[in-house]
Amino acid sequence: MKLLIDIGNSRIKWTTLDSGRFTESHSFDRKKTGIKTSFTNEWKELADIDAIFVSNVGGDKVAEHLTDWSEKKWQLTPKFITSEQKRFGVTNAYQQADKLGVDRWLALIAARQHARQATCIIDCGTAITIDVVTKYGAHQGGMILPGITLMREALTSNTSNITDVLEESEFKTLAVNTQSAILSGTLYMVTASLERIVDDLNEQFNNRIRFIITGGDAVLVMPLLPSFIAHYPDIVLKGLGYYARQGDRQPRVRPEATKSPKAVEITEAVEAPKAVEITEAVEAPKADEVTETAKARKAPKARKVTKVSKAVEVTETVEAPKYVKLQK
Repeated sequence: MKLLIDIGNSRIKWTTLDSGRFTESHSFDRKKTGIKTSFTNEWKELADIDAIFVSNVGGDKVAEHLTDWSEKKWQLTPKFITSEQKRFGVTNAYQQADKLGVDRWLALIAARQHARQATCIIDCGTAITIDVVTKYGAHQGGMILPGITLMREALTSNTSNITDVLEESEFKTLAVNTQSAILSGTLYMVTASLERIVDDLNEQFNNRIRFIITGGDAVLVMPLLPSFIAHYPDIVLKGLGYYARQGDRQPRVRPEATKSPKAVEITEAVEAPKAVEITEAVEAPKADEVTETAKARKAPKARKVTKVSKAVEVTETVEAPKYVKLQK
């Protein structure tokens, strides 16, 4: 069984791949301290883990903690996936492939598989990322916006008389208190931006593009977005699954009997004889043997005599007899 982990800036999602199939996904907050305790609480009951695949945009420190913990727990070193130039039918648009966030890369891989048209992935996390991939797997690039959490933190951290009690406030389109005003203002700012992007992409692709949304804040913005945008909460984990399954694929080996035979080997060398020129001597009949004038006969054309000997074609050339004049 394989453990798949998606480490974000705020949360960690995970699932397992058992006999090639995904189990239920889970998530927990990524705390600033005590991260190893969180690992223990989440995974202490897991058994028979034989490989760990990780998407990490949370930095080197959390990667070190995870590696140390998993090596002690299962004697396994996690495999941290990085963005590549090309893999699983997807071509990265970035000139420096590893500069594209690995979560975006994995989402592109998962979104492109079996797609019959271009796909736009909207990932609403701490930052909001938007990427487009064609049905042929060509990444078209994307954009990054500040997420709802970042916007709210910016307001509460840098504005006087605003305290960080947003979770306790009620959302209203037209708020009557500061906290609700921040909730509605940031939410509408994000959804208005996304709606404009969706409209522009629909125009650019002649309405032949599908839209999917993922990320921790997706459920907050979805009620204000068009209903045709599909929710794919585990798309990064799905992308990790392609890397995890890759090691399970066995190369095809042709049976010995099905190999194309080489040229037949001849054990006894048979040299094809050169064309042999055979001349048959034809004597002219004597004069006293002929009682009446014979008409001159036309010389027959040369004929080929084919002799087969050990699958070797031999051609004997027979020279036509010379013209003989007969006398009475």
